[in-house]
Amino acid sequence: AFVNDSKATNATATAPALATFPAIRWICGGQAKADHLDECAPFFGHVRKAYTIGEASELFARILAPHIKVAECGDLAHAVLRAAHDAQPGETILLSPGCASFDQFRDFEARGDAFRTLVGAL
Repeated sequence: AFVNDSKATNATATAPALATFPAIRWICGGQAKADHLDECAPFFGHVRKAYTIGEASELFARILAPHIKVAECGDLAHAVLRAAHDAQPGETILLSPGCASFDQFRDFEARGDAFRTLVGAL
C-alpha cells in the first residue's frame, strides 16, 4: 500500500501516521522545521527503513540511523523507487515527510501530486 501524507510538514503531524501502520517504508525529509524528530521516536519500531530526501536528508539520516535502517535518497523519485523495490508484502510505503516541501516543490500539494505520479508509474 502507498499512503500520501504529504501534508505532514512537521514531526508532530507525522507521528500519528507512523503510529497507524505496523510495517512502514517511510519517505521523510524536505526543508526541516526543527533539528529533531522527537515526536516520531515512540513509533520508530513501526519503520522497517527510512528513505530520506531533500535538504534534511543528511540530518534525518543522522537522527534515525541509531534506531532504524536508512537510505539517503536525495529526491522523491529515488526514494519511491528504492522503497518500492525494498517493500515486502504487508508493508506500507508512507510519504509523511515531517518537513516543508519548498526545497524541491512549490508546496506540499505539488509534492503529493509528484508522489502519486511516481507511484502510478511503477
